[in-house]
Amino acid sequence: MESIYPSVYRLQHSAGSNGYVVLDGGRVAVIDPGLPFGADAVLRELRSAALLDKVTDVLVTHSDVDHIGAAPALQAATGARVWLGRDDAGLLDGTRRAATGFRRLLAFWPVSPFEHGLTLLDGGEEPFPGIKALATPGHTPGHMAFVFREVVFAGDAVLGTPRGFRQLPGFLTSDRDQALASERLIEGLGARWFCPGHGRLRELTSGVPRG
Repeated sequence: MESIYPSVYRLQHSAGSNGYVVLDGGRVAVIDPGLPFGADAVLRELRSAALLDKVTDVLVTHSDVDHIGAAPALQAATGARVWLGRDDAGLLDGTRRAATGFRRLLAFWPVSPFEHGLTLLDGGEEPFPGIKALATPGHTPGHMAFVFREVVFAGDAVLGTPRGFRQLPGFLTSDRDQALASERLIEGLGARWFCPGHGRLRELTSGVPRG
């Protein structure tokens, strides 16, 4: 694992999206463990770091398979709670229709059932010590960012570039206005480290990525 910040690490073997680990004493949270076919590699990486038996929580920014797909296997191996935004849970069970045609195609890539169910978030909760869930809808209706001290785990709410933030393409965005509002919210956090779902991590200066 790659150290980012005290108690924060980036997984080296998650597939499809950036995955992260946060430590709190004897407890471990995994954020966005990635695609289903990368689950075994994530389990091996955590086991090699002597952390697998300490995983108590899996925090998922949103329901896209490249972020949540490995979570059922991680829950089955550890018994961890899996946290997801309430408005994204319906996208998984088919009770909520995806907003774009491309997203409806993505829904045909199913996520395995969760052996111990999901714990749903509305925003404002602390699902793991020191981590706050922040509702950042737009990319998906129930998208969550997670804030830990000076670090923001942004999922796909916004992408970082050398010159600032940018949105994902429209065919991946459920609600453009919400997405832009979530971008402004993340910009206003004053975080030091920006940890996106895709691409390079960035150190921030006044809310603007640098380097």
